[in-house]
Amino acid sequence: MPNNAKRARTKIPMVEVIAPNGQKSLWVAAVARANAVAAVKQVIPPNYVAALSERRLMITRKSEVLWRGEVRRVKL
Repeated sequence: MPNNAKRARTKIPMVEVIAPNGQKSLWVAAVARANAVAAVKQVIPPNYVAALSERRLMITRKSEVLWRGEVRRVKL
């Protein structure tokens, strides 16, 4: 394996979700940036608001696996 492959990094889009009570949470979606909000909206209650965040989750090959298409809540 080439040395640069070991250091490969991927930036995953993050979505900020706001519950009706104002509580915020961050989610990641292993999809194209343009589809991130729609992917998160499929797994949150319909009365929650989702918006694309300027933040991106940086992962490396050594990071926890996030499968293509997977949506997951993250804690920073």
